[in-house]
Amino acid sequence: MQTPTELRARADELESRVSPVTAGPPRTDDERMWLEKATALRAEAEPLDAADRVAEK
Repeated sequence: MQTPTELRARADELESRVSPVTAGPPRTDDERMWLEKATALRAEAEPLDAADRVAEK
């Protein structure tokens, strides 16, 4: 299992592959896939963060 920090770092890396919407032509299928994966990774990190906060108390 990966840590929330690792998941967010991977999400950032995927998002960095995508050019801004205002940069020109519509997004490619790959760019949409990378953004969807980044969103999923961030969603996966959230419950892990919550569990860590509960465990620290």
